[in-house]
Amino acid sequence: MVSNCGMATAVDERRARDDRHFDRWAARYERSVMQPVLFDPVQRAVVGAVTARVPQSAAVLDIGCGTGRLLDKFRGALPDATLVGLDRSGGMAAAARRLRPHLAIEQGTAEALPHPGRLFDAVLTTISFHHWSDKVASLTEVFRVLRPGGIFALTDLSVDDLPSWPDRLWALARRRMDDMPALEERELMLTTAGFRVVDRVKTFHRHWITLTIAQRPAA
Repeated sequence: MVSNCGMATAVDERRARDDRHFDRWAARYERSVMQPVLFDPVQRAVVGAVTARVPQSAAVLDIGCGTGRLLDKFRGALPDATLVGLDRSGGMAAAARRLRPHLAIEQGTAEALPHPGRLFDAVLTTISFHHWSDKVASLTEVFRVLRPGGIFALTDLSVDDLPSWPDRLWALARRRMDDMPALEERELMLTTAGFRVVDRVKTFHRHWITLTIAQRPAA
């Protein structure tokens, strides 16, 4: 049996490893081949899906904002919006402030958002959710900072993006994707936190990487 202390230590080690990785990556993140190949297509799909659901003057929070590329795309689509980015990595937050001083960038965690309740019309997270150490606590925080009727746009890889064959390869990959819950698990977590799931959108070539749109009930 694994003790709670052992589990906590493993989570802390994973978190520290992630933070070191993103701090190092921050210096070359803008030049990464992942930008045009993966991140940009996914982010364009997120912008298209979300902007149709929020007011032009929306207050938007991006959790795991990296260097602010997604928020800059929202700035083009919603020029009157208030755009706030938050990243756990000090390196990423510093790079975002340097590259995009017009954005409000904070360093912090999804588990303890540094914002008052009912502040945002939309909260976003794009290919970041699997890095959240405590997803239950984080979803509670997202719900708290959303205004009634506000939306949470959660886009991430999941085990549903894997092919169902060959079975042995799928089983091996599944063990490496424990932080990437299946879509049904993701939606159960959202509804347990109080959200109402309102849509699913495939963001990557319309086949993979699902955007789950959830809403904080208006009443």
